[in-house]
Amino acid sequence: MRKEVPMFITILAALMIVFGKYFFLGDQVKVLNNMDKYFNISGTFALLIGLISLTMVHGMNIRRRKEGWYNSVVLLVVMYGYLLLGLIEGNKGTTFRWIYNNAFLNLDATMFSLLAFYIASAAYRAFRIRSWEATVLLIAAFWVMLGNIPFGEALGPWVVDGKDWIMRIPNTAAMRAIQIGAYVGAFAVAMRIILGIERAHMGGRS
Repeated sequence: MRKEVPMFITILAALMIVFGKYFFLGDQVKVLNNMDKYFNISGTFALLIGLISLTMVHGMNIRRRKEGWYNSVVLLVVMYGYLLLGLIEGNKGTTFRWIYNNAFLNLDATMFSLLAFYIASAAYRAFRIRSWEATVLLIAAFWVMLGNIPFGEALGPWVVDGKDWIMRIPNTAAMRAIQIGAYVGAFAVAMRIILGIERAHMGGRS
């Protein structure tokens, strides 16, 4: 029963989504709207599980005085303090919104700004000219970057027109090909899950 029940729930949910998406009657009875409510409930429980897991892991770090355990103290204090503040004030509270706008958003922007260094490193590895494909990639990337800065616009409209053509024609065609491949792969995985072939989500081997 440990595997049969989750598999039955997975198949039932998948069939309900297909029924609500591709059948007229399913659209009339608003199956997907009701499913969205259950998805939100599941997401809430997943968030609760994450909260419990974080508490257990960092609580163990504090008890064992592992290296950097004081960071675990800060994390738990901030996490539960902000949770308690949200329960008291609500998500529209003045203090709650002030912390979100002046602390969380700035920290979030800082984390994402660090991605620029990883992108620069990946771009350096990708743009090294080792083949004619890499040469084409380098020229196209340089042209697009040049067309997005004032210096490129000052060189003449042909730079911007070339950038727009690259983004509109080759880039769109490549993105559509990638999306088609991703959709086919997602459909194959979905069918494997519905048919019970793929069982990794239940803790078993696929």
